[in-house]
Amino acid sequence: MKLRSIHFPLIVAMVASVTLAGCVTPQYGGYQQRSGYTNRCLSCGVVQQVDQVYVQGGGSGNGGTLGAVIGAVAGGVLGSTIGKGDGRTAATVVGAVGGGLVGNQIGKNNDANNANSTAWRIVVRMDNGQYATVTQREDPGVRPGAYVSIHDGHVYVR
Repeated sequence: MKLRSIHFPLIVAMVASVTLAGCVTPQYGGYQQRSGYTNRCLSCGVVQQVDQVYVQGGGSGNGGTLGAVIGAVAGGVLGSTIGKGDGRTAATVVGAVGGGLVGNQIGKNNDANNANSTAWRIVVRMDNGQYATVTQREDPGVRPGAYVSIHDGHVYVR
């Protein structure tokens, strides 16, 4: 009789442990997670504020010079297709000078048009808790609360 009373609690403990072992759920859905690995986007965050601003100096200031060079080359190439001999040389020179003058004016006008232009300033609270402020000329099309990513100085909706 004594032998039976010793085995009974041992059998109950074994049955209970086997039953409870079936209740354990596997961690991480059956795959291992590397330590230090996160699924966070390093360039992503939530828009906090969007403001329309005006920026000065949109042009580089070199539009006139750059336009003159491009215009002179284009005018010279076009002038060289006209005439023969000395006439061709004269047409090339006139084309280069005329193209340079026209290109210079176009470049200056382009700089003037970009001098004061509209831009958007977007404040983003990044996933890591830091704040980033991006000013871009293109309308980002986002509102506060939107989840975005920042690449090459531009904000994109995710």
